[in-house]
Amino acid sequence: MTALVPAGRLPANTEGPANSYTGLADKLRGLQAAAEALQEHAKLLQDRMRRNGRSASALMDLCAAAGVATNHTGRIADISKAFGDVATGGARIASVTDAMGTAAGNVAAQHRTEYGGINAASTSSPVIQAKPGFYRVD
Repeated sequence: MTALVPAGRLPANTEGPANSYTGLADKLRGLQAAAEALQEHAKLLQDRMRRNGRSASALMDLCAAAGVATNHTGRIADISKAFGDVATGGARIASVTDAMGTAAGNVAAQHRTEYGGINAASTSSPVIQAKPGFYRVD
């Protein structure tokens, strides 16, 4: 069982307004936007690496038809495979960032559901609200 910590000994909120309801909502929207941007870049990288892999494969075929030494065509084949590996990694990154963006959206929705009413009530009142911890019980 954990011991209760008196309110006077809690760590200070060093983030100030950035840790408020709207501040946290902004951070979650930012995380979601960053995940979407990263996903877009990962898909672009994946597409470019696939194109480069196809080009390297075509170059390898042309070199083989032209009678270029097999060690050179082998190296081109290795490069083509490396492009394919990067494209596969880009697909995995796109998948992970999609999941991250979805999770951030879900957390934002849960945050809005749980605290949105409280925030609306406290901001709609003309009366200045007490700061957290004002009504603490010792």
